[in-house]
Amino acid sequence: MIVWLRLLFVWRGSILSQILPQLLAALGFAVLVTLVHGQVWRWKVPLNFVPFSLIGLALAIFLGFRNGTSYSRW
Repeated sequence: MIVWLRLLFVWRGSILSQILPQLLAALGFAVLVTLVHGQVWRWKVPLNFVPFSLIGLALAIFLGFRNGTSYSRW
């Protein structure tokens, strides 16, 4: 357990130095969304599960077809 924890903080040979700008940009965007928290120009925008389920369904169908196509090619 301790060895695994020490591996999280290894900097040399890690890809973290290459993806750090993208990681910080995503962190900043997440902080901005959390601070705004659904308010756009003083209008409260409700977030429910419907858009996420529709996007998830479309993504599942798309990935299913892509997986079938790649398996057929192999």
